[in-house]
Amino acid sequence: MTDRKSLDLDSLEPFIAPSRADWLHLVEKGLRGAALESLSHVTEDGLPRGPLSTLADRAPAPAAIMRSGVPLLGDRPWHISVVVSDPDLGFANTQLLSDLTGGASAARVDLGAGGVKISRAADFDRLFEQVHTDLIPIQFTAITPAQVGMLLSLPSLRSARLALGLSPLSRHDEAANIMERCPETWRVFTIDTAKVHDAGGTDVQELAYGAASIVHAMKTFGAKATAQHLTLEIAVDRDAHLTIAKTRAVRRLYARIAESFGLSDTTVPVYAVSSHRMMQTVDPWSNMLRLMSAGFGAVVGGADYLTLRPFTAALGDATPFGYRSARNMQLMMMEESRLGLVADPAYGSYVHERLTDELARKAWEKFQSIETAGGIESYVKSAAYQTDIDAAVKARAAASAPIVGVTLHRAEAIREPKLRRAKK
Repeated sequence: MTDRKSLDLDSLEPFIAPSRADWLHLVEKGLRGAALESLSHVTEDGLPRGPLSTLADRAPAPAAIMRSGVPLLGDRPWHISVVVSDPDLGFANTQLLSDLTGGASAARVDLGAGGVKISRAADFDRLFEQVHTDLIPIQFTAITPAQVGMLLSLPSLRSARLALGLSPLSRHDEAANIMERCPETWRVFTIDTAKVHDAGGTDVQELAYGAASIVHAMKTFGAKATAQHLTLEIAVDRDAHLTIAKTRAVRRLYARIAESFGLSDTTVPVYAVSSHRMMQTVDPWSNMLRLMSAGFGAVVGGADYLTLRPFTAALGDATPFGYRSARNMQLMMMEESRLGLVADPAYGSYVHERLTDELARKAWEKFQSIETAGGIESYVKSAAYQTDIDAAVKARAAASAPIVGVTLHRAEAIREPKLRRAKK
């Protein structure tokens, strides 16, 4: 053992700075004749991944990604936002209370097909029975204008922090009316780019769709009003490194757009939800690996709210165990792995800086092409949007990447998990 007292730090030689040539020499020796290109990969959008990122690849003076302006966060680094989607109001209420008691701090209420069934205002009261709605942010998906009217009629929710989740791409007059009537603590619009991902789109297509939608909203409703009422939702999947880059890039795109509209405050709440597309029905237990990887990428990338779906989501309605395991994954990341102790831990990581920059730039190019062709409404209504999605799906199928538990390391005997209700 070295005698610490006799160690003279002043006499140590400076650290040797290895050159790229030194690295290449070692790599070529290790490859034993194989081509250097064999270490390189590209994303679905053609962005290079490796084999080495250096200081030269870092974007010039990137701004740190900070979580700010998120209500009711307290000392938590992000909101654990649990999914509430069971059609049975009684079960949905019981499960929500259990999740909140177990460590969740926000709720994501799915009202679409197969989700929570709300037909009258009293159903919302039943859903939130015994829930301190003034203490937890609540996000809605697939809400209808009629259901918004029900929420507005309930005095118990006037002080709640609600994200209604309406799209700024439809019912302009109706949306403007809701903006005037809702309390200051409510946000009306959510730009949902996760649906582009789940339809089969690439990261660039998802981000470009979001950027074009932000511009449309600010042009239609005004930049200041839009910023006050806007939230962004992105899909996060098993590719943790790309998820980190995408979560950081969406903030960069929003900031650039907000600045161009003259806004000085360029912060925006970012909701991350685990990908529907990545979930498997074969060996669904392996979905836990995908969910943890997706959650890691979202947290490190700086998401404000994170929803991990139950690992059986592709099969049907989850049991309490399915919800509990999804919640506990985030608790492990927050309280055991302590992932939220550092703001923007990817800052200074050359590979993540490069991926963030290249992803944002390529998404910006796609966004510009959408704007040139008439904007997001024209893009969605025309054949161009579906053509882009179809091309991405076709290319992905042709690549046929291995899937853990399905085509890679498949188990011989798999115990099927329990469900409350299987999908029809």
